[in-house]
Amino acid sequence: MSKYRLVVIDLDGTLLTPSGEVTPRVKSAIHRALRAGLLVCFATGRNWTESRDILETLEHYPTAVFVGGAMVVDTGNRVTLHRTMMQPRLAMEVCRLLEDAGQPVLALEDLGESGVQYVISTHAPVNEATRVWMEVTGARLRKLPSLADYGHEKTVRLGICAEPDVVREVKRSLETTFTSRLLCQNLLVPTYGVEVLEIFDPAVNKWEGVMHVARRHGIEPDDIVAIGDDINDLPMIRNAGLGVAMGNARPEVQAAAGRVIGTNREDGLAIFLDELVDLHEVEPVSSGDGSGDEST
Repeated sequence: MSKYRLVVIDLDGTLLTPSGEVTPRVKSAIHRALRAGLLVCFATGRNWTESRDILETLEHYPTAVFVGGAMVVDTGNRVTLHRTMMQPRLAMEVCRLLEDAGQPVLALEDLGESGVQYVISTHAPVNEATRVWMEVTGARLRKLPSLADYGHEKTVRLGICAEPDVVREVKRSLETTFTSRLLCQNLLVPTYGVEVLEIFDPAVNKWEGVMHVARRHGIEPDDIVAIGDDINDLPMIRNAGLGVAMGNARPEVQAAAGRVIGTNREDGLAIFLDELVDLHEVEPVSSGDGSGDEST
């Protein structure tokens, strides 16, 4: 039977309940896994600042994967270890298409030690979905008349928030126009009822971010358990030694997984983590690399 060394956990739809909460049972199961010697890291579409309250609730500050794999951050020391930026000229072209489609564009910028901020285009009126998303994320926001003429030297992701049918239409237009030059993925954030279209450099995905974490500890793909529920979790679920889908995951995510567990409404994650420890499917990881980034 395989023994695992690293467990990678998505946040929204996986670790968090439908109402966006961390249950006591999930927190307890994560700390039990840590005591058993597992590394536990998170891989989320959120950025670091949008995830900070969750990590504080969990009292666990690992090296984690943010912005869908575009950033890897040592959350204990608040240091960015890796980031994949968008090519500035491409970002300008994408923003022009989005603005011409009447969408207020959001550019997420990595400001280094100062954290991250959103730059928003006021070329089009801010819709309700975008207003809600900005409110719930609590992000720093800078407004500009247009992002089609902006430099984008620090942009790691572009995006829009809109109604699902609008998101799908815009996504088709982007993929037709730019083909393999970019990665587009539409995600539903059920906690807030928001549909988000995210646009990245094509090299970005959660699995690439996870491998940056794994290499720091000499961990092979077969030693990894990856747990998620949405489209952006597919690369890590397909490539990990054990890919796990939540019971509330999209059908295509469940189809790709080696195992489907309970839903985030019924502490499915906690039950699964306890099972890993109880069945001794854990190979303790030495902390002798001196990185100190997996502290609890």
